[in-house]
Amino acid sequence: MVRKVVWALACAVAGVACSSESVGTSNDAVDYICSENASATLDGIPAYAYCGNTNVWSNNGVDTKSSSGGTGWVQTEGGYGYQCVEYAVRYEHFKFGVATGWGISYAYQMCNTHPSGIAKATKPVHGDLMIFAPGSCGADGTAGHVAVVDVVNATTVKTVQENVAGSYTYNQSCASCWLHATSNNGSTDPCATAPSNGLYCGQSTQFGGGTKDVLYDCENGATASKTTCAYGCTVEPPGTNDECAPAPDDAGSDAATDAAPASDAAPPPPENDAAPPPPAADAGSADTSQSGGCAVSREPPRGARAALFFVAALATFVARRRRPSRS
Repeated sequence: MVRKVVWALACAVAGVACSSESVGTSNDAVDYICSENASATLDGIPAYAYCGNTNVWSNNGVDTKSSSGGTGWVQTEGGYGYQCVEYAVRYEHFKFGVATGWGISYAYQMCNTHPSGIAKATKPVHGDLMIFAPGSCGADGTAGHVAVVDVVNATTVKTVQENVAGSYTYNQSCASCWLHATSNNGSTDPCATAPSNGLYCGQSTQFGGGTKDVLYDCENGATASKTTCAYGCTVEPPGTNDECAPAPDDAGSDAATDAAPASDAAPPPPENDAAPPPPAADAGSADTSQSGGCAVSREPPRGARAALFFVAALATFVARRRRPSRS
């Protein structure tokens, strides 16, 4: 964290744009040509808006530059920038391994001039190219157009394209031909685009179509298993397995606190609903028996006996005073 702050301050003081990650190893798409965000993304490969005539190079289908970045970088466009052909070439190369040299001048020529590993198809599937004749369905009157198929419906297809960049739906009847990569099985399994076997977070740009914070175990181009990461998925550099983030340090204590009863909780109820037992015989109360829910005394209490004795003595005294004398 300290290093990131120092780096940001250094960039701000110098007044330049800095990147803390090496080209080709970033986890987010990086456009080094026009510094723009992707207009749309298909299988992790971004489509950018046209921003001028320039060469386009890439080393992973995601990051782009106007010149080679070194080993592993290939040219996907020679001089015309983010055109429809550039995206089609970049997508087919980095997803299906199709060569980048098509030997064409215009998009419509792709139907009849294409490298090995590409063939015409009668029905489209995910990842195919849709070629438009010049002037057809809004295509340029000279160059025609090309888009990459995303979703195939009964009579339409949803595509991703450049110039104009974005996601667009066309009638299937607009296609002058469909081009299919021989290594394309039409699968939308994100592991079909993984560069090698291993563990990948759904948000990793090393493959496309995954779900964020889900960890995929990719084996031979297919998902062997997947795990939802409760605390997020950590994307590692290329060549290193991604992994689920560990639980926070306070996750266990919070769970324990939640599980423990509140300190002011009421005490547990008695084991049964019986009324408390009567006081013991030596508590000073008389022996009682129950009758109709009332306690009936068998012997008056000591205080009552003293009162009765006093009343009796008083009555005797009064009676003697009233007795007539014998004389």
